[in-house]
Amino acid sequence: MYAFVDTPFSPSGVTHLTRRHRAVGFEKELEELKEALKVAKEGNNNVLAVVVAPYGWGKSELLDELESLAEGEGFDVYRTALSLEGEFAIEIAAKKRDKPMLVLIDEADELSRVAAVHKLGVLGDEKFVKTVQKVATYIRALLEPRSYKHLLGDPERFNKITIVAALTPQLYYTILKNIVPDVFDLTSGRVYKEVVIDTRFPFWQFVETVKQRLLAYSAGERMKKIEAGALNPLDPFTLQELAAVYHLAKKKGEVAPRPLLKLMARLFQLKKEGHRLAHLLREEGLNPDIDDEVLELAFAAVPVDVKKPYLKEVYVYRIPFDDKDALSTAREYLIARGAELDLKDPKNISFEPYLYYTLLEEGKLYVYLVSEEELGLERYLVGKRYIAAEEVAKLVGWEEAQTIAALSREYGQRLENPNALLEEVEKALGVDGIKLRVCCGYAVWQNNMGLREAYLFLYIDREEDLRKITEALSHITAQGVVNGYVVDYLNIFIVSRVLLSETIQQAISPLMSAYWKRFFPNPVSNFATLEIYGADKYEKLRHELIRHAIDKFLKREGKPPSFVDAVRLGREKSREQILRYTLALKRGREKRFIALLKAAEALDAGEEVEGLAAYHAVEEILLRTFDDSIHEKELKSVVATLFPVNLWRDLREDDVVELMKLRGVLVPMGERLYKYRGDIVRSYVAEVLKQIEALRVVEVEVRTPLGTVKLAKKIDLGEINISVEDRKSYAKTLREALLKLHEAREKYEKVKSELEREAEEKAKLLRKISAVLDKFPQRRKFIDLARLNEEVVRREELIAQKAEEIANMWASARHMAEAVGSEINVERDLSLLLELPEPWLDEYAAHLRIRISEIEKRYAELIELERSKKVALDWIRSKFGIETEDLESATSAVASKLGVKKRLIEVIAKRGKGAVLDVDELAKETGLNREEVEKELEILHKAGAVEKRYVA
Repeated sequence: MYAFVDTPFSPSGVTHLTRRHRAVGFEKELEELKEALKVAKEGNNNVLAVVVAPYGWGKSELLDELESLAEGEGFDVYRTALSLEGEFAIEIAAKKRDKPMLVLIDEADELSRVAAVHKLGVLGDEKFVKTVQKVATYIRALLEPRSYKHLLGDPERFNKITIVAALTPQLYYTILKNIVPDVFDLTSGRVYKEVVIDTRFPFWQFVETVKQRLLAYSAGERMKKIEAGALNPLDPFTLQELAAVYHLAKKKGEVAPRPLLKLMARLFQLKKEGHRLAHLLREEGLNPDIDDEVLELAFAAVPVDVKKPYLKEVYVYRIPFDDKDALSTAREYLIARGAELDLKDPKNISFEPYLYYTLLEEGKLYVYLVSEEELGLERYLVGKRYIAAEEVAKLVGWEEAQTIAALSREYGQRLENPNALLEEVEKALGVDGIKLRVCCGYAVWQNNMGLREAYLFLYIDREEDLRKITEALSHITAQGVVNGYVVDYLNIFIVSRVLLSETIQQAISPLMSAYWKRFFPNPVSNFATLEIYGADKYEKLRHELIRHAIDKFLKREGKPPSFVDAVRLGREKSREQILRYTLALKRGREKRFIALLKAAEALDAGEEVEGLAAYHAVEEILLRTFDDSIHEKELKSVVATLFPVNLWRDLREDDVVELMKLRGVLVPMGERLYKYRGDIVRSYVAEVLKQIEALRVVEVEVRTPLGTVKLAKKIDLGEINISVEDRKSYAKTLREALLKLHEAREKYEKVKSELEREAEEKAKLLRKISAVLDKFPQRRKFIDLARLNEEVVRREELIAQKAEEIANMWASARHMAEAVGSEINVERDLSLLLELPEPWLDEYAAHLRIRISEIEKRYAELIELERSKKVALDWIRSKFGIETEDLESATSAVASKLGVKKRLIEVIAKRGKGAVLDVDELAKETGLNREEVEKELEILHKAGAVEKRYVA
């Protein structure tokens, strides 16, 4: 229909069986592979090159190009594929000596899919392992034929061979480089060259690829029309249709050769069937309720010449890629709308819907910029064209672009503030820690899994700031401290609008070459990363941050700002340097001192100690930090400042100092540590021996109210041979002495603990018996303190207990005894009894209980008598007004006054006020007869002393 000898595009996206077209955009990769061909052909060696690219990025196309090129250079070419099915083999029988041969190994994607799904777990797949092993074996054989005579036969004819293996990153990096590094590794293996296909496929390259395909498969009639200018080389397609297909692939995240060419194959087929672009767009899920033509023009997002009601007028500029000044103007316009324009790499400029597109015309690259305003680039103005208006573009997703433009403008304005810009850099790096103020900016300190990191964000506003920053960085890198916070790793990020990056770099470079923390043998650059964005790079940084913010806003996986990867890479390299100074103490169940002592002994003997490979370097650095002596606390502080102690395992600053002592490089004298000197080591050894001697006798004292308990015991510690001729002999003697001291202390503490227990038992008995004697001192003559034992203490405590019981009984009864006039004297009796060796206190207590019972009865009678006397006196006082405490005189006075019997007055008075008077009871108590009682009651009634109603 369109005058083609074959379909230009394969529906599956793979290359044609009979290939007429040439690959586009592989110039760089082909040059690298040509070098591998040249090395094999001109020399006598065999080489291996690896082509790396993801699925659908043209590995097979590149091999096709290389195959044609190699055949033209006189190479025999053999091509095979890797697959889990079938046998992998390379046809080698026809190889002749000195005849160059190219072996092409094209990976079948199924291997990569298995690797991607299972990662290293794929090694459990027998077929997979077998295939990998066979590939590795064949490649080894071809590279080193002398070692594989059994497989190849005569090795002399297997020269001038180039092997090119096309692999996906999943298979190459994840599996082959790890499993067979002796073959698939650029540094340590047999790979001569890695050729990584550039996985960028800009719009201009896509257009050229389509054009090349159409030309390659054109019939003669079509070619004549094109040459005569009667037919567009893109026919049956238009530029707008290619832009729409590219836009579609971009939305799907599939801007790669294979998916794009599959879309073109589908569009080609649809057009043959009489359909149009809109049919493909709707098939792919883009199905707004608008006319097909409107959908096509709106989604193509490039300007057209014909004005339509739903299109708006715009300016179109055709700017050559080599005019950087004009492109800078275009770039400013695009950045304000959320897009970017790389002025250096043509592969990074492609297509942004409604904003720009790129084309290769007569071998020269052009950027077609779409603008709503004049930009002062009249020499490149194509003219006015027409593009979908906002309300139409929104129907196919352009509202996102408008939002991005607004966000970009707002964010760009914010980044005009240097502090805001540095804060965005901090966010992009993902730093989270303690914020500290430093010269010309700020720092963020964080403890990242034991690694103490500081990120310095600095801004230079004038030349004077550069001097201040240089001085501040000089102090920080020399001390390893930022505002009191120790750092193991440092990242320095400097921004300036007034100074060029090179100027700043020249000022800072000497610092990066200085020794880290003054005493390390390594430069600062090993432990610090430096990122500088001067006036020449400031806008680039600003644009990267804007793009990063837009990616986050859209929640899309965009490439982070370039400095992020640079800082991460620098940090990892610095971490490798830092880890060289990590230490660990392997001790199992051993005590720390014993483990350190053994480690010191092994280090002195020149042995490798697990976990202490870096010890000698650490010790050497520490010895540089002072001249002759240093306070021990200060040295421990130096250790914590210089080295990544948080990464050390079971080893702290104290332990490093102890190791230095045990190795004899440091000699303690009081609180200071001295570098090894023959004149002071003997005095320190003598001091250690003195400490040992002091531990030969263990003495324990416990004070009690009855005196001090003293116990002592000698310990056999043996003798120590002393030899102090040089540092090593001193260190050996010292370790023996310290080990002996350690053992002596353990023995001493054990014996001391035993003696303390024994002394405490004796002291406990003395305290008990002291408590007895405090109360009953007369028992002292019956106690021999030297022979005091539990039995004596129990006996005396029991006597004391019984004596206290007697004393308590008497204390409760003494007032009654005194009241009734008893002559018992318990205190005297108890004192006499306690003078006896075995006092009969039980019998005395029993007798005392009987006597107390009698006293209680008498006391009760006495109390009752006193009560009735008081009642009687109260009655006489109330009836007759007689004030006296003598009942006898009171009753006599009343009897005399009234002429009544004294006895009757007493009996009635004792009954008290209001008592019922029974004549018979009164007669009985007084011994009077009834008539006499009644007669005298009448007298009392008349005297007002009793009332009739009281008389029964």
